[in-house]
Amino acid sequence: MNIKFQRATVKDADKIINIRNQCFHSDYIKYGECPGYNISKENMERYIKNKLSYKIICDNKIVGNMSVRDNNDTTYYLCCLCIIPDYENKGIGQESLKFLENQFPNATKWTLETPADKKKNHYFYKKAGYTITNEYMDGSVKIVLFEKKIKS
Repeated sequence: MNIKFQRATVKDADKIINIRNQCFHSDYIKYGECPGYNISKENMERYIKNKLSYKIICDNKIVGNMSVRDNNDTTYYLCCLCIIPDYENKGIGQESLKFLENQFPNATKWTLETPADKKKNHYFYKKAGYTITNEYMDGSVKIVLFEKKIKS
């Protein structure tokens, strides 16, 4: 399995929307809302222009997306890491996180959010060195905030 990462461009907007819809459809059904689901093309293009957005490519097929917000203070927020269901549990997520940490060697802290009841996500992020630092309600969904401090 050959995994690589490339910066997304506005030309990738439709493909990334399709990937995110595959990844987040079940969350949308479960919670009745999901910020990663059914994003308009215009909003996705704006998102790609304003965030550090990457395509996750496996064997020459785009299978996921990740995006990062640089907080301009050596801390970064992982806005999105998603891999289409057929490619989950193959180590792609772990490789994606390693890629990001290598891309931003000046990072002192990473943060991200995920629903409190998504135990599979919790396991994945804890395995990668993240810890839960907060829980709160976002509308009708309970969210946990994960953090990973990087030793400098």
